[in-house]
Amino acid sequence: MSDDSGIANGTRYGITEAAHHGDERTTLLGVLQRQRDLVAWKLGGTTDQVLNSAATPSGMSLHGLVRHLTNVERSWLRGVFAGQRDLCYDWTEEDPEAEWRVAADTTMTDLLAGYAEESRRCDAVVTAAPSLDVTSASRDVSMRWILLHLVEETARHLGHLDLLRERADGSTGEEPTT
Repeated sequence: MSDDSGIANGTRYGITEAAHHGDERTTLLGVLQRQRDLVAWKLGGTTDQVLNSAATPSGMSLHGLVRHLTNVERSWLRGVFAGQRDLCYDWTEEDPEAEWRVAADTTMTDLLAGYAEESRRCDAVVTAAPSLDVTSASRDVSMRWILLHLVEETARHLGHLDLLRERADGSTGEEPTT
């Protein structure tokens, strides 16, 4: 675990604590990983039945949010930045909202495992980039911009997860304390 002068990312209660000092790439990846870890923590300790009990009127659900976050990382880092082709997404041009509709038999455990695996693949793309200033393969944005956007996107949806989880079973909290 890093202390206030830590150079490397550490963990506390299974949640990444981003480097407080050090290079920008390490810090940005640490902040993004912290948000990812909080997503997994926020969704643990209960059943799929409980998690499926809460959704917004528009259909946003806890399961759908995790699938969305998985698709977003794949799209921005592997698709837009690295230019990888033939990637699979849970939406189509005909149905851009399909990723939000998750089959009832899809478990949160499976969704979180898929999210973690996609995050590892995406981190490899970030690590392989020669610098954060490199422009993506298909849009006029840098790796730095993409990472900041992913932190923003993940944190924004973590707020949605907070509200939906509280609605599902009353569970609240910003991070684990034990």
